[in-house]
This record gives sequence, C-alpha cells and structure tokens, in this order.
Amino acid sequence: MILSGPAMTSAANSDWDTAIAGIGQLHDAFSALELENKTEKLRIQELSRQNNAKLKSIQTSVQQIDKTKLDQLKSQAELAQKKYAPLLTEYAELGKKAAEARKRKDGKSALLYDLKRNRIKASVTNARSEIKSRQDAYASAKKQATAKAKVVKDILAGIQPLKKQVTAENSHITGRNQAKTAAEKRYKAAVKEGNAVSAAAELKIMVEELQRIRDSQTKIMQWEKAMKEILRRAEVKLPS
Repeated sequence: MILSGPAMTSAANSDWDTAIAGIGQLHDAFSALELENKTEKLRIQELSRQNNAKLKSIQTSVQQIDKTKLDQLKSQAELAQKKYAPLLTEYAELGKKAAEARKRKDGKSALLYDLKRNRIKASVTNARSEIKSRQDAYASAKKQATAKAKVVKDILAGIQPLKKQVTAENSHITGRNQAKTAAEKRYKAAVKEGNAVSAAAELKIMVEELQRIRDSQTKIMQWEKAMKEILRRAEVKLPS
C-alpha cells in the first residue's frame, strides 16, 4: 500500500508522457487530412456541377431531336384534316340521309343523296389519302425521333444508380462529420483540463473520422468520373 501511491503516480505520468508524444503526430495527421478533404470536396463539387450542367444540356437536346421537322409534319397533318373536314362531313351526312331515306321507303330522296354522295366520292378518297399520308409521315418521323432519343436515354439510365450511391455516401459523410465534431468538443475540453490522455484519444477519433471521410470522398469522385464518362458517351449519340 505504501508503494502503490508513487507507483500509480509514475504510471499516470508515463501515460501522460506517451499521450503527449503521440499528440504531435496525430495533430499533424489531422491537419493534413482536413486540408486534403477540403481540397477534394471542392474538386468533387466542381465535377458534380459540370456533370449536372451537362446532363441538363443533353436532356434538353434529347427533347429537341427532330423537333422542327416533327412540328412541321404535325402541322401539315392537322392542316389537311382541317382543310378536308367540311368535305368529309358532307360525305358522311349524305350517306346518313340516304340510309334514313331508305328506311322511310323514300327511294327518290335516297337516289338524290346517293348521286350527290357519289359525285364527291373521288374527292373524298383523295382527301382521305392525303390526310393518311400526312399522318403516316408524322407518325413515322416521330417513331424515328423516339428511337434516336432512346439510344441516348438508355445510356443516361446509368447515371441514376450512381447518383443514388453518391447520395448514400454523402449521408455517411454527414454522420462522420457529426462524430468528428463531437470528438472535437471533447478534445477541446480535455485540453482545457490538461488531460493529455483524453485529448490524444479524442484526437485519434477525429483523425479516424477524417480518414473515413477521405475514403468516402474517393468513392464519390470515382462515381462522378464514371458519370462524366457516361455523359460523354451519351452526347456522342446525339444526332448532329
């Protein structure tokens, strides 16, 4: 018991000295990692900004594929339909009246309606042919534009899974930053108390969290680079 007091004091001093010796290295590691992470975060943010801008540009371009041509063909189809609407309506009405006359056993009226109807039948046939031709041209062009857009969209589909991974990893970083902030508060409290052992332990936690953040940012940078490559391939497939 007499020896326990000095012995314990000596052990405590030894732990304190060991902690002091390690704090310098931990502090250097902390400063280096913090600077590295800040620099990498800025690089990620810039690449992410560029990728988002490029994605938006490509999506806009996809919407514009053959748009002028499609608008023109659609307009022509609508104009043809409008142009011949009175003729087609008249033809349908004459047929209806002829049928009603036959039901009434009014052969004379039915004959007159048939004559009028048959008189414009050739014009109606031509009108229907023109309308169908215009509609078919529009439908065909629309199908081709959709096929062109699909090629680009299929490539861009690879973006969303990567974005989800980035979002999930950013959530991890948020948690690690919170853990680092909590450790930093305890570290500062230990420094105020002159408790080198606790200060070293908390500083070690801070360094470990920064290392984890660095690893997460490395993953995010790889995913952003992968997105950049996907966007490059998608842009190449846009019609010139």
